Amino acid sequence: MQYAGTPDFSDANQLAKNNQLGYSALMEKRTPHCKLAVVKALVEAGKVRTTHAARTGANELGLAFSDMLDVVMALTPADFYKSMTTHADHTVWQDVYRPSTQAGDVYLKLMVIDDVLIVSFKEL
Repeated sequence: MQYAGTPDFSDANQLAKNNQLGYSALMEKRTPHCKLAVVKALVEAGKVRTTHAARTGANELGLAFSDMLDVVMALTPADFYKSMTTHADHTVWQDVYRPSTQAGDVYLKLMVIDDVLIVSFKEL
């Protein structure tokens, strides 16, 4: 029963489904958003940061910050997996790579705005 002044949420579930479908179909792409040459130049210039989660993931693999940077510098186009937008802002793109390292295969997500931010660095 609808009461006066009560919002109608009958379309809310369909909207949520559309948004989820839209995310998977429209908010990913199979080409890198940022060229590897740009990423590597920024890392060489010391313009790189990590999230706490990325640093924790690397530590769990026995890797230090310098090892993380070595992995980024060794990335090749063949390591690229996908680009995706952040959940918070669909205009901000993150590139995902899956390189093989001395510690095993890694899921590495990074984004470039003013510098390189390593968002995720964990065992694949």
